[in-house]
Amino acid sequence: MLEAETDEVPAGASALLWQGTPRQPTVRSLTAYLEEHASEVRRRYLAWAYELGQTVIRGRRLCERFIVPGSGSFWALSLFVEQSTWKQRSLQTIVKLLALLLLLERERPATLNFRGADGDLSRVLEALCRERNIEYTYSRSSVTYRSGARTLRGRLPRPLIGLGAQFYFLVRWLRLRRAVSPGYSEHRDRRSLLICAPFFNHNADQRSGRQFTSRYWGALPQLLTQSGLEVSWLHTFYPHHQVPSAAAAARIIRLINAESPAVGRQSLVDAHPRLSDFPRIFVRWLGLMCESLRVGASLRARFRRRAQESFWPLIRRDWANAFRGGECVATLFCAQAFDRALQQMPHQEEGIYLMENQGWERALIRAWGKHGHGRLAGVAHSTVRFWDLRYHCDPRVYDSGGDFLPRPQVVVLNGEVARNEYLATSRLREQLIDCEALRYLHLRPCSPRPLRRDEPLRVLVLTDFMPEATRLMLKIVNEATAAARLPLEVWVKPHPNCPVDPAQFPASKMRVVDGPVALLCCEAHMVLASNTTSAAVDAYATGSRIAIFDDRTGVNFSPLRGISGVSFVHGATELHAVIEALRPGDSVPPRRTASFFHIEPDLRRWRSYFGLDAATGSGI
Repeated sequence: MLEAETDEVPAGASALLWQGTPRQPTVRSLTAYLEEHASEVRRRYLAWAYELGQTVIRGRRLCERFIVPGSGSFWALSLFVEQSTWKQRSLQTIVKLLALLLLLERERPATLNFRGADGDLSRVLEALCRERNIEYTYSRSSVTYRSGARTLRGRLPRPLIGLGAQFYFLVRWLRLRRAVSPGYSEHRDRRSLLICAPFFNHNADQRSGRQFTSRYWGALPQLLTQSGLEVSWLHTFYPHHQVPSAAAAARIIRLINAESPAVGRQSLVDAHPRLSDFPRIFVRWLGLMCESLRVGASLRARFRRRAQESFWPLIRRDWANAFRGGECVATLFCAQAFDRALQQMPHQEEGIYLMENQGWERALIRAWGKHGHGRLAGVAHSTVRFWDLRYHCDPRVYDSGGDFLPRPQVVVLNGEVARNEYLATSRLREQLIDCEALRYLHLRPCSPRPLRRDEPLRVLVLTDFMPEATRLMLKIVNEATAAARLPLEVWVKPHPNCPVDPAQFPASKMRVVDGPVALLCCEAHMVLASNTTSAAVDAYATGSRIAIFDDRTGVNFSPLRGISGVSFVHGATELHAVIEALRPGDSVPPRRTASFFHIEPDLRRWRSYFGLDAATGSGI
């Protein structure tokens, strides 16, 4: 029996829990099985994703279809190539499904009963069981696994959402166009460099743009400008707490250009299109929509004969979003914006961008090459995780040439762990360069706060950026601390995009705190981090006692997955046990953090990459 999210099964029955932690000895966790065979399941997913792009429909492979005039294959910019668990809603479901198929291969059951509320998943399970001569039954239940609730907007037809998205980007462009940088000078006697990243994680606001710094890039821009390079910035915009609207973004860009001219010319890529580009985007969208309907109909018809080819019932919403919905329009707009921006810029000898392998990055790479700019490097600014499939691929992507996929000339990695993980799924990659981890230069080992008998135990909670995951995590903390024998203080450091209201969790008497994670960790006795947050690395590197909350709803996304000395807790009972095990005088073994990041403050590796004299900082 395959259960969606409850393990209340008849006595003596054997059940497999789709997600969550089992509470009966006859119940197993599919997520736990997935983690036990993680390397094989990941290999199978990457192979499936590659082969989906190679699927021949009406005489052409999918990666050769969806052609946008002047821009090449749109497939390369789509969700199915990006492989982001936050955008591609079907991704984790397919990963779990592949783990289930591995289990069926090894255990060969005669029957499979699925009890849950996901009819699309049931249709795929039925087809797969039919192929394997496994008797299949489906019992509909009101309990379903959490895959993201479908909002009213999510129920609208994707073409309608696509039309609305075009209006949204037009209105946003009208507000952003005032942020286009002043004209570029064609006569220059200095090396030029472009920095591209999301307009986020910086120190400017709507009141001041003085002494602009980006926490993504740290001291690097200052080093480059002092070394004689002419630096330009091209930001991608999305609304968030720091820059809540397009009007705010335009205002902040103008302030930075007026008050911090020494750091380089700033502009928003979203402001570069022209009014005449919007009819062009509309026509391209119509073409992609027609093609997606034709190809989707073929995949749907083939599903009953080749269920694993596309898992069509599971991917159909992602398909609609990628090729005719809001994501399709956003990608078309982004591609046109980069094309205009890099067409208008004078020749850039160097370019660096924040690499997360999103669609906008491939649009940047394609436009960069089209307009003849120089060397371009993608910079992996944070951790490269086992389950962040944006950084991983099937080796055949490179073996076959992969001409449809735009790539940078260089990928910059920030440590031994990142290099090993990046090469784990394909040894044949772009040219790899090791440089300092600009976001982590502040990390210095310290000791966690000593635990004394006369003071409460202080737990620092580093939350998720997804509201649902954050609520569940704090609920577990609330339950565990309510049952604790020791007096506790709970500090909560929320993710910037997900504020926390402590009043919702009265038992733990939570206190919301702010400040650098590394400093907060030194004031806490232990740290509990979300499964997804990279702030867990800050806590680990500073020497904290650390536990990671993994609720078994999906893959273990933590950057500390597989690292010794890190506890993983799946519920309130396990968290309570970890807290109760702490004793006064307990010490934390020294951490080998050097393998995580290169954090030499003199940026010797970056100097070498750009050919700068380490002694004087001048260009060679």
